[in-house]
Amino acid sequence: MDKQTQKNQHKAAADESRDCGGQPQTARDGGNTEDRESLGTGAPPSNTAPANYITDPTTQDKPDFQLLRCGVDSLYLSYRGELASGWDQRLEGLKRAAQSTEEGQRSNAQVRIGEHLFEVRDKGKGRFAYVLVDNCFHIQLSTGSSSALPLAYVQVSSEMLTALSVTEAEERLRYIINTFGQVKGEAQISRADLFADFLSPIVMDSWAQNSWITRAAKIWIHYEKRKFTGWSIGLGGAMGCRLYDKTKELEKSKKDYLKPLWSALGRQEGQSVWRLEFEFKRDALKELGVSSVDQLRESLPGLWAYATASWLRLTIPNPDDENQSRWPSHPLWDALSAIPWNDRTDQPLARVRKERLPSDESLFVNGLGGLTSFMAAHGMTDLGEGFGEFLAHANRFHSNRERTTGKTFIGYVSDKVNAKARKYNTLKNESSESRREDEERKREEARQYKKVKDGE
Repeated sequence: MDKQTQKNQHKAAADESRDCGGQPQTARDGGNTEDRESLGTGAPPSNTAPANYITDPTTQDKPDFQLLRCGVDSLYLSYRGELASGWDQRLEGLKRAAQSTEEGQRSNAQVRIGEHLFEVRDKGKGRFAYVLVDNCFHIQLSTGSSSALPLAYVQVSSEMLTALSVTEAEERLRYIINTFGQVKGEAQISRADLFADFLSPIVMDSWAQNSWITRAAKIWIHYEKRKFTGWSIGLGGAMGCRLYDKTKELEKSKKDYLKPLWSALGRQEGQSVWRLEFEFKRDALKELGVSSVDQLRESLPGLWAYATASWLRLTIPNPDDENQSRWPSHPLWDALSAIPWNDRTDQPLARVRKERLPSDESLFVNGLGGLTSFMAAHGMTDLGEGFGEFLAHANRFHSNRERTTGKTFIGYVSDKVNAKARKYNTLKNESSESRREDEERKREEARQYKKVKDGE
């Protein structure tokens, strides 16, 4: 292709993308964005071919873009109101129990609300006095005497938002928060993260830093062990973006519930799933007219359009045109900016786990370390013999220590099970008196829920 033909193609593409404006985009505090951006770890790639044509040669027969899922990945909500005095006293007692040096006392630092069994943490967070956690919600509660703070500040987990819409998740959460005190008004959104998971053979570091046209001040490119893992743009500000290898990230986060969802939507084993994710904090949401869950649900298409057209754009730089706004969008960006949006994912999880369970690898690989070490130390190869001898030696060891620890082998195991049950949100550890109190509390919760449902 000769230079004149390339010029004509750039001009035609630029004419189609003038809806992005006729002047170079600027940072919010003024000045050309390109002068203020900084590049993180790793040098920009030096490919000579146009970025839109650079693909992974092992995936040449694959389509350029295949959307798998899109939705809300993280949601942070605050609730105005006041903690009931009875709960204030009870949570303070449970927090002290969590601080105990006795494992048996620590294991009792739990609260059951409906179907959720929360771990009560030994410390508050920031200015919030109490922290309660399970696999669905991370709840921070203020004391009953606090007037400056909201009653609750909550992170809704990504797994919960994979199973339910934001509206359904907030309804479940509101029931829980209403149990602790009287909620005043609607939940206010402090942060919402929107994402799209997709497949593409395009090499994601095949463009240079100046291909990004953005209102953000900083751009980073990330490598781990010399392998490209993603881009991050504007993180730490009112808005941020990440384009990254989600399959690589799962190796650390262990969110394996995503894999069957991807497979059902066409992902093949071994394919990298890429995620484009935008983080909207309170200031950005307020500026865009979003503060409640209902407003978020209605604004999902508009937020995505703003993020992918006004705030950030991936382009094909034209060296013959200094006006960046006329540079054509990268075909990948055209596909990402055009994805359909609604409040509910097409392939939701059938069930969301409320428990924070260890992985099978942790249980059946790492967990066998003690047994295999024992068998090797005693020259054993038969599993049945090794397991039986392991238990016998463990019982003898703890019997010898019982005078100083006060715990038999069975007592030691029981305390460890209870402690991990608290951490995993699986077993309720309580005395008979606590069980009676819990039953009365459940009846009161049912009465309060009926009032809320009836609109009283």
